Amino acid sequence: MSDEQPPAPEWGAQQPKPASPWTARKTIAAVAIAVGITAAGGVAIYAASNSSAATGGNGPGGMGGPPGQDGGVVMRGGPLADVPHGLFQTGEVTEVSSSSLSVKSTDGYTKTYVIDSSTVMQDVQKGSTVTVIASEANGTATAESVMDSAQRGRRDGQPPQAPPTR
Repeated sequence: MSDEQPPAPEWGAQQPKPASPWTARKTIAAVAIAVGITAAGGVAIYAASNSSAATGGNGPGGMGGPPGQDGGVVMRGGPLADVPHGLFQTGEVTEVSSSSLSVKSTDGYTKTYVIDSSTVMQDVQKGSTVTVIASEANGTATAESVMDSAQRGRRDGQPPQAPPTR
């Protein structure tokens, strides 16, 4: 047996190439994973862009989707993305009585809602900014809930508190 070791490479000499840990099999697996992720992303984008809220052009005010069943705009984004404008509306109260409520949005859309005994509404006055959630049957929109923006987020009926200051 010999105790001789191979000579150490000289300073600055070209280093031998290490064995490549990246094989053709790993390359094929990486490409397959990338294709799968791309396909899943494409399906998600297609599904999102195929909703009725995303397929339309501009409505009144330039921000709407295709007209809803009542001729209004469809709201974009969020949990109410496909709810036609008029069944979900935020705006200023232009008229209020014991049996109806008219609301005008900032985009000029105006809708009158029937108020009945099941409508949840508290101290709404003309000029208040409200959010209305309604249902529609036989061409008549009935307010289910009318929330004054000043009361939003409060369950105890008290006015909202001022934000904390430093």
